[in-house]
Amino acid sequence: MQIFGRAFDGFERSLTTQLAGLDAGHQLLEIEDLQREVVEGTLATDGRADVLMLITDWLPSLIESGKLRPIEQDQSAYAPALRALQTGADGRSYGVAYHDGPMLFLYRTDLYGDAEEQRGFHTRFGYPLAPPADWSQFRDQALWFDRPADGLRGTVQAGYPDEHNNVYDFLTHLWSRGGELIGPDGRSGLSSPAAAEAIEFLHALWHVDRVVDPAAATWDSVSSGEHFATGEAAMMVNWAGFAAMCEPGTVGCAPVPGAVTMNAYWVLTIPAGAPDPSRSADLIRHLTTHEMDVVTALSGGSATRRDSWADPRVRALSPYYEVLESAHQHSRSVPADPRWPRMAAILNEMMRAVIEDAEGKAALDRAHLDLDALLAP
Repeated sequence: MQIFGRAFDGFERSLTTQLAGLDAGHQLLEIEDLQREVVEGTLATDGRADVLMLITDWLPSLIESGKLRPIEQDQSAYAPALRALQTGADGRSYGVAYHDGPMLFLYRTDLYGDAEEQRGFHTRFGYPLAPPADWSQFRDQALWFDRPADGLRGTVQAGYPDEHNNVYDFLTHLWSRGGELIGPDGRSGLSSPAAAEAIEFLHALWHVDRVVDPAAATWDSVSSGEHFATGEAAMMVNWAGFAAMCEPGTVGCAPVPGAVTMNAYWVLTIPAGAPDPSRSADLIRHLTTHEMDVVTALSGGSATRRDSWADPRVRALSPYYEVLESAHQHSRSVPADPRWPRMAAILNEMMRAVIEDAEGKAALDRAHLDLDALLAP
């Protein structure tokens, strides 16, 4: 049996352990290659794959096109937010959570807890140094800590145009400012003041305030998490699981400024072309037991089951397990729309232009026209 998923050291370690002794192997692809093979190609239908590990963003399109089989498995061990995104319009489940988010504010506790840093920050900005309550405070803190000559940047962004973190960052800013990607009339919401504010803020991080390493334009979510874990930046908004990459006791976790966080996660699914779907289902059941979920966490991934979040072995790994339940209560996800891959491509091009220092408003205007054309009746 063969599992295909995303290239990530944590997945490589967890699957190697979880599949030991079984007649099963795994092949991990870069995320854009996995998307091309599954969403645009034939990997889900040609019989090469027994199980696919997929991001929830792609599921509406794959379910509508018949590329996935439903899964009959008890998922009561999971929080509602980790069951909803794999549920099809028919009410059936098409996946089981394997690796969890959501996005949180991650920060270096040595810097935020340092008395000299606290005094200096308060003197300059007039309020205490603490995890930011809004994006204005986030900017202040990024400016305060940005010291490139000392090897420290204010924050980290994942700028690589892979239709994921660059798009998620924009949506997080859009939602936290009260905006919507799709308006109540079903047309593009990118002409709103909230969208303009989001683009202006993100453009400024890269090109006005310059608190992001220019090299981050080539970093995806994994690379950005790795750079943060080595101490290259003071804080970031990124997936909760990256806190597990840091040395214990060096990172704190808090809600995203604006209180709206992105929820997307990786699920194990049965492709329509699986040679023996019952064996595929058995393998997924094996990989998602409590003990196997703990293995995922211990290997550098993120546990998804509530009983794993409460397990002392998992709790000891990172502080974010203490806040996952509450974070999911304030999370949002990309539209559950089969057109999402095309929407993501439009936003991806917009963010690519913004990060490459195109004038942000022009990139937003183009995206608005393209999205409106896609959504038009």
